[in-house]
Amino acid sequence: MSRTPVFRVDRRMFLRGAGGAVLALPLLPSLLSPSEAKAQTAQRPKCFVHFRTPHGAIFGANMWPEDPALTQSLFYADHDVRRGALAAPVNASGDAVISRVLAAKSTVLTPTLVSKMNILRGLDFPLYMGHNFGAALGYYDFDKQRPDSPRATIDQVMAYSPAFYPSVASVRKRSVAIAASGTSSGSWGYSTPGVRSSGVTSSSISPIESSLSLFDILLAGTGSSGSTRAPVVDRVLDSYRRLRNGSGRLSAEDKTRLDQHIDAVAELQRRLGTTSVGCQVPSRPTTDNLSLKNSGSFAGDPAKNIEYFRLINEVLAVAMNCGVCRIATISIDENNQNLSFTTRAPQGEDWHNNVVHPATVAGANQDLVVQFNQVFFSQVFLDLVSRFERFSNGAGGTLLDDSLVAWAQENGNTPHFSFSVPVVTAGNAGGALKTGSYCDYRNITRKVSGDSSTGSEGNSLWAGLLYNQWLGTALQAMGIPKTEWSEPDHPGYGWKASYQSGYEYFFTNKGFSSAQAYPSSMWQKTGELLPFLAS
Repeated sequence: MSRTPVFRVDRRMFLRGAGGAVLALPLLPSLLSPSEAKAQTAQRPKCFVHFRTPHGAIFGANMWPEDPALTQSLFYADHDVRRGALAAPVNASGDAVISRVLAAKSTVLTPTLVSKMNILRGLDFPLYMGHNFGAALGYYDFDKQRPDSPRATIDQVMAYSPAFYPSVASVRKRSVAIAASGTSSGSWGYSTPGVRSSGVTSSSISPIESSLSLFDILLAGTGSSGSTRAPVVDRVLDSYRRLRNGSGRLSAEDKTRLDQHIDAVAELQRRLGTTSVGCQVPSRPTTDNLSLKNSGSFAGDPAKNIEYFRLINEVLAVAMNCGVCRIATISIDENNQNLSFTTRAPQGEDWHNNVVHPATVAGANQDLVVQFNQVFFSQVFLDLVSRFERFSNGAGGTLLDDSLVAWAQENGNTPHFSFSVPVVTAGNAGGALKTGSYCDYRNITRKVSGDSSTGSEGNSLWAGLLYNQWLGTALQAMGIPKTEWSEPDHPGYGWKASYQSGYEYFFTNKGFSSAQAYPSSMWQKTGELLPFLAS
């Protein structure tokens, strides 16, 4: 066995163990050469993960903190916007509560984690959107139709930017789109990947649904079937110990980072104690999330619904910590994935028709919508965020600190409507964003009209800032130059759409037009970071 436990390929580091076993390591800055360390300090790699959940339809009172939490105001574009420090007081049950939806056990939603989050209210799609798959990422597919002027989704702009991936020598996949098979992934690229002038593809990026397939794509090495052998972690332990305890160059911070990585790989290996001969990566788990989905009791079983996504999160966190992929989108659809995070099974379109639409009036259906989203937030979104937070970045922070993990919804607080589409984020993207804020971008002098479909919540609709500005904010946070994405008719990202004439009554019923709600002065701000987020 080699007496040198670490070798490199394009600045990636690996441990070599018995029988040729090889285990990829996270970046260990203290082992870099001076020139490599300088380059790494200048910009550590960033990660972007985006969750999309269906429908929206969460009452404002259930999604957001109460207005007294907003303690600061700023005149911006054409109206006052507001913010307050994000807080999650702990109740008698031991839950940390930002709002009815944004609540979790205080051991999960800790003060440290809250300080690394932002919740953004008052971001509006610039047209009536109805049902859609891609709007949250910039593909404005009104009623799931191809937009009049389509744009690639921001994850694909990032994936092919040389600023995001200066080198792909150690990258397995530039991005992964996770969604139910047979449905849209919600992610669209260019016909020639990375070439804006080639136009947007006619179909969305092919989705991955299986957690085992995700493992195979991102983490599995080439190997052959045959006899079994001990897990890779066990076989590189001698090399690991020599590196950890025998290298005078390895800093205390990197020792912690190395320990965390070995622990996370071991977590994956708990599901299977052996690997196939020739395999050079941690063992392939034995449980696939599709086996849960295909079980007879999956629909209406919140625990199984949660585990379906945790199996994905488990793979993503290790893969992103290793740098083999740094972009992922996860699209959730209760119909195609047959889940609701409640004991009420979705039953195809029944959830949409008989839960979501009646949820515009307070009662049992709104409670089900709240439960769907609260369980998702506390058990799926925060599960991945917490995994990122457990990995050190080797520079005194965590993988989460170098990431932007975002959650957006299909619609705003009433079904089909495009006002106040919620955005919840964690991570400051390597210091690019200021965190710890509840931001409210609504123009509270521009109340808009609901209709017969919006129930009592139709009285709680306001115009705000343009969602395009959030898209540009995310791109800037990931370090993508504006020259790669700004538009000729506004400095932000995405189609400069306008409201369809058939829905102009949302505004004219209140005595103004959509052009007055979203004036040119607002469009000219879309190239800036959103208010209160500049670090």
